[in-house]
Amino acid sequence: MRRKDKEITAKNEIEDILSKTMVGRLGTCANGIPYITPMNFTYDKETSKIYLHCANEGRKIENIRANQNVCFEVEEVTNVLVKQPTCASSVAYRSVILFGSIKILTDPHAKNEALQKLADKYAPQNPKAPFTDAMLNKTNVLEIEIKEMTAKRSPVKPAITDPAKK
Repeated sequence: MRRKDKEITAKNEIEDILSKTMVGRLGTCANGIPYITPMNFTYDKETSKIYLHCANEGRKIENIRANQNVCFEVEEVTNVLVKQPTCASSVAYRSVILFGSIKILTDPHAKNEALQKLADKYAPQNPKAPFTDAMLNKTNVLEIEIKEMTAKRSPVKPAITDPAKK
């Protein structure tokens, strides 16, 4: 990471970003052509994996079948920092970028568990019920195994100079 002063290293803060953010961007690549897809996702703290769901066909799935290496990005924008002159303005954010390998889950039990985690995140008010075979057959569930991950924030977190305030 170029700006070490912006780096987030605390695992709990990185997990907080991954847990709260509603949309991530999945980067795939096939035949030397990159492709980015905004997607709903969930992060499983216990396994440190990302789960997504999508249609059974399309460019994203074609790319995944050709190349399982992916990049995934999320950001949490908290404020626009307007300054004078305008070019001095900035955005307050936290972001995570990760690299890993992706696979399409085929085991019905694993698909059901991952879809339940997604439902818990996006529709926690709905009653928990297993997904039917028909539902499972209509959707792909993707799992990213994280191999490398970085996170950063802007503006830079102020340094704590008084040890009593830690």
